[in-house]
Amino acid sequence: MQNGYLGIDHVDTRVRSIKAVEPFYDELMQVLGLPRKRYAHVDAAGDWHEAADDRPYNALEYYEPAAEGVVSRFVGFIEDASMQPTLTRIAFRVPAPLDTAWWTSLLRRIGAVRIEPSASADYPAIFFEDPSGTKLEVCARKREVAEIG
Repeated sequence: MQNGYLGIDHVDTRVRSIKAVEPFYDELMQVLGLPRKRYAHVDAAGDWHEAADDRPYNALEYYEPAAEGVVSRFVGFIEDASMQPTLTRIAFRVPAPLDTAWWTSLLRRIGAVRIEPSASADYPAIFFEDPSGTKLEVCARKREVAEIG
């Protein structure tokens, strides 16, 4: 995997308040390999634009440095005051083995709530919520490569 832990292209999710979750995600995304941040404006059609004086930011994205000509992976957050948490969960893959004590300590320190390590030895994960109630997890499943033939 290139430069970081995430096995995704991008995720866009809603949060009630960018300012309320920004400190939480500043730390979490850094650890997950998305160290860069930029502010954006998302219009009514859902299109992302560079934040400018005439369009104040209402969105935030964290992204990885990418090689020339490669689109970087990112996680974006769009402010939506009416956002209500759903049962959808976003999972981030981290290297195995999962250091449960380290992750639990980090998550507590940055403001995660409802932190629960998985009870299954077959699925090493920690389930938690961000300050807006968005359900997240870090998991340390090894990628299995199946042969086709």
